[in-house]
Amino acid sequence: MPFGWGKKKDKKGAQGSLASTDLESDDEDDDPTSPTAHIDIILEESDPEAEERAASEKLEKKKPWVELRMLVGSTSEGDETTGIGTVSSLGQLSLRTGNRNPPTILFGGPVLCVGSKFDESDEGISYFYTKKKGQEEESAVIYVSSGAAFPCPDIVAWDDDGKLCAIVIKGKVSVYLSDEPNFVLLGTVVVESSSSDNDCVISARFIHGALYCTTKTSIRCIFLGDLSGVGTCHTDSFTLASCNVPLLPAKSIVTDYESLTPPTIPMPLHHPEILGYQNGSLVLSTTTGIVAIPLGFPLLRIGSLISAGSEHLHKAEQWFDAVPNCDHEALATFLERRGVPILALNLYGISLETTIDICMRYGFVDRLEEVVEMYGLNGIRAIDQSRGLSSNIFGPEEGGTSFLVCVGAYLLSYGRIELVRRIATECLASGKEGKKDAFLLAGLLLSINESDSKRVIHRSVENIEDDSDWVVGPFVRKHVL
Repeated sequence: MPFGWGKKKDKKGAQGSLASTDLESDDEDDDPTSPTAHIDIILEESDPEAEERAASEKLEKKKPWVELRMLVGSTSEGDETTGIGTVSSLGQLSLRTGNRNPPTILFGGPVLCVGSKFDESDEGISYFYTKKKGQEEESAVIYVSSGAAFPCPDIVAWDDDGKLCAIVIKGKVSVYLSDEPNFVLLGTVVVESSSSDNDCVISARFIHGALYCTTKTSIRCIFLGDLSGVGTCHTDSFTLASCNVPLLPAKSIVTDYESLTPPTIPMPLHHPEILGYQNGSLVLSTTTGIVAIPLGFPLLRIGSLISAGSEHLHKAEQWFDAVPNCDHEALATFLERRGVPILALNLYGISLETTIDICMRYGFVDRLEEVVEMYGLNGIRAIDQSRGLSSNIFGPEEGGTSFLVCVGAYLLSYGRIELVRRIATECLASGKEGKKDAFLLAGLLLSINESDSKRVIHRSVENIEDDSDWVVGPFVRKHVL
């Protein structure tokens, strides 16, 4: 409290002062020039409410701002386990909107989210703020906005590693990957129609890489795909339990195979909140008590183990036997969408065409070479008769490249020269269509092994009649060879 300093004039004047309570009326005290003269402290009355109003008025006059602060921890000398932290200011953050939209909402985490709303009916505008690339110092000036503007979120949830971020706006859930200085959108899932209050997401939580969201009456599981941020991240969601089971779709988003569709458990849920895993079940807290939702369905087990990390992939593979072989094609699609196509090659029920397709799209060259050697020429040519035809609304299209030639060209691009030469030689004994394939493969090998390639080309066209539908063969025999 403010106070003043002054000298004592007389005893009466000192009444009520702090100095007069312990001093006697000595003669030397009456002398104002005496070095031992007493000092009166006069207390001034203060009004806390007035001071608060003054501080508020001063704050209102200042322009809107966001100040960043950092907690600096230290260890006491007496007890090493006791941490004493101090707060250090990093300065004021320069907002992308300037002073046009004062900040009204903040969401912390590894990446800062700042939003502004004028009222409850306004959807507002928000931005993410990350550090500039290559900046290691701790200062507010190195933070810049990242990405486009989006409406103010209702919930912002982070995983334990600070890499995945879920932004909830009513019934829409957007998942981002935080990889400083980049902040990449992985995908968006619509939980239900956002027009109803019951469909708004009230809680969201990451558990071992899988995202669980709850509405007032249901619980939804969301599996993510490729988390590198380079390729497409496929998201698939399943309703685990709900009060309104008949209103939910009976088929899965991923596939129409009922054996892969997790059933929606009818359960009275009232404002559920996710707690975690316990004995193979998802534990929820509701207004009526604690409930557990079993996660024993094969697809849920496989998806949860894959989301938990690469060290659990062998455990996920052990659940493949629980899925019928007739549904392995659909399971292979699910595994591809989870970003682990290598596991799909271990399914017994997938076709040869699917196996070759996965090998060529994801670069599993060694596995493709094993497949070609195992099934041989006849096995590969059995796929659409190796014609490589595609269809449209008018029927099959002609002139497509042979499926066998596509496989040979792919292997040749990875240096499997001997295997491609052997395939071309075997094609010579496969009739007219086989000779066409041998001719094309030998043409690809011409720049690598000229003598062997010319020998295969000569054998592929030597017995072609002049009036054949394959006009290339007679032309090459007469004018090239």
